[in-house]
Amino acid sequence: MLTADRLHEHVQRLQQQADRLQRRAHQPIPPGLVSVWMAGAQVGSTTPDVARVLARPPSGFLLLDDALLLQDDDFDAAGRTALLGEAALRLRDAGLLTGWRDEALAIHARRGDDPIAAIERAACRPLGIRTDAVHLNAFIDDETLVVARRAASKQIDPGLWDNLVGGMVPAGESLEQALTREAWEEAGIEPGRLAIQRGRRFHVRRPVPEGLQSEIIHVFDAMLPADLPLQNRDGEVDDFEQRRLPEVIAAIERDEFTLESALVTLDALARRAGIATPAGLYY
Repeated sequence: MLTADRLHEHVQRLQQQADRLQRRAHQPIPPGLVSVWMAGAQVGSTTPDVARVLARPPSGFLLLDDALLLQDDDFDAAGRTALLGEAALRLRDAGLLTGWRDEALAIHARRGDDPIAAIERAACRPLGIRTDAVHLNAFIDDETLVVARRAASKQIDPGLWDNLVGGMVPAGESLEQALTREAWEEAGIEPGRLAIQRGRRFHVRRPVPEGLQSEIIHVFDAMLPADLPLQNRDGEVDDFEQRRLPEVIAAIERDEFTLESALVTLDALARRAGIATPAGLYY
């Protein structure tokens, strides 16, 4: 049984990493980026090279000073999506996209509004478009987490440890639908087997090799039976382990977990212990 004192001890140890993790999650944006505008709102930021490729005629984009504008006054969401499909193909053919996924993610002009368009997932970071992802803290008991090792073949963070479930939210799916699908694909957990609790969320915004990561991570928790069989079905996980909290925290200190999963774990433990986290990190 995990006592309140031991939980506080674990969280305080992880809390020592919180400022470092927050600095990694909220890094300065490189100078010289071009703002990306759609439906009258800025939805991203990109490099001048990407902006110039998209602005070459024939194109639905106009490059004006330091802004790349989608000329979409007469388009609805479906029309913008069609234009952006052509734009993504242009970037791919120019060698400016990696890891084409054939998966569309929604674009929002403002958080909470209906989507104004959808675009190929591989184009989101080159354009700095904000995306949404879901992550699951999977507990066996109060002091044991089930974690997953990312496949060595993954383009991003190969071989690092991760939460049991984590993935992007495609266009047309709710957060809960995305979490249920990812739980089946990544761990073979059948729908309805999880009693899920909603945690908080946080924003990761930092330069990455593909461009700019701007991602809202939505945190969920669940208790799993210790004997629940786990089986990866999409080739994105190499291994599963049950780890005690001190082991997880030590691995986070050694940067053996992804940044996102470390912050997801910190959120769960801080909420359970009633310990404050750095201002502006979770909401």
